[in-house]
Amino acid sequence: MSTYIIENANWVKDTKHTPTSLLIKDGRISAIRDSFQYYRYMKVDVSQFVMTPGHVMCDIDVPEGSDFSSIKKYYLDEFINKGCTTVLTSFSIRYEYEFLKKLNKRKTSLLNCPLDYTIGLKIAATLITPSIIRSCKRYKVPVIWIEMDDPGVLKDIPWGWIKGLLYDYPITFVPFFTTNIDNKTKLKHLKIWQNSMESEKIPHFPDEIPQKTPLTLGVLKKIGIYPLRGNFLVGGEISYNLYMKPEGETDSEPLSFHYDHHVLKCTMNKGKYQYVNNRGNFYPGAGEELIIQTPGYFT
Repeated sequence: MSTYIIENANWVKDTKHTPTSLLIKDGRISAIRDSFQYYRYMKVDVSQFVMTPGHVMCDIDVPEGSDFSSIKKYYLDEFINKGCTTVLTSFSIRYEYEFLKKLNKRKTSLLNCPLDYTIGLKIAATLITPSIIRSCKRYKVPVIWIEMDDPGVLKDIPWGWIKGLLYDYPITFVPFFTTNIDNKTKLKHLKIWQNSMESEKIPHFPDEIPQKTPLTLGVLKKIGIYPLRGNFLVGGEISYNLYMKPEGETDSEPLSFHYDHHVLKCTMNKGKYQYVNNRGNFYPGAGEELIIQTPGYFT
């Protein structure tokens, strides 16, 4: 089965439905077309399913513990059983000199990760300095979460210097909160954040990145994870989810896809069944770091 065709796929790309067929050779996508009608390879008809690329999810606090059974359960419950194949996570520092030590510690903690991963930096606003930005550029850290419990410190950041350093590696800045503040206060802080970022013309998200849910195409593009993930690429490894189509839905109807309302039946990741027959499979160490060479190139 080294060469076969996945035909009549109802491919969902950012909630849009695209009828697609994929030619697979040796575990990689060889071609993508509407159909391969005249090819004689074995064909796998998936017309009864909804097909998506493997999900990318964000979890800035992926656990670093050494208890294998609890780590395995965490990945199965939070990611694998939800069709996630790539995780966006973070490391944090309290002082500038900790940058490389904490980054390497985070990478070491992910050596047994069953999913691919990208690492960002989580930091207090007072530590946003030109030297921190240079370190992020050097070590390809594409996203920085800034603590927004006190938005007043934003005015003390040397944004002019920061903006000048971002021209060739546009790191995306994201707000996050360390305390459970009330919704009214949070909205007020986010408004200050948005006004500051727009005024300084800094790449940013206006709100927090949702945790442990599939990230949208817009988010993936801005960070630079797309098109490496969240897409089917010719030459890329075959990784996808198959969801059962809702009863009564026909191919002629517009597709409204909601991952949490559709039933996941199968996740294929790098040629292995990551989820099948209502059971997730944990492959320790199967994940690799996804290095983002140019954030936001496709925005």
